[in-house]
Amino acid sequence: MTSLVWASDKPAKAGWYWWRGLGEDMDPLILYVDAVGYFQWPDGASQEVGLTKGEWAGPIVPPSED
Repeated sequence: MTSLVWASDKPAKAGWYWWRGLGEDMDPLILYVDAVGYFQWPDGASQEVGLTKGEWAGPIVPPSED
């Protein structure tokens, strides 16, 4: 199993990622980044990955069916 590391590098490909804001009193979120670099906040608003401030970890690898 590969360990994920928090980094300021923004996701460059589609997939599920952990995200945490910087200096905010907020729990980390798991977000899906689409092929054009957008994701949806829990409140339904969409945002471009390049506009976020925070750290990312991923992409998260789906579990196997074994």
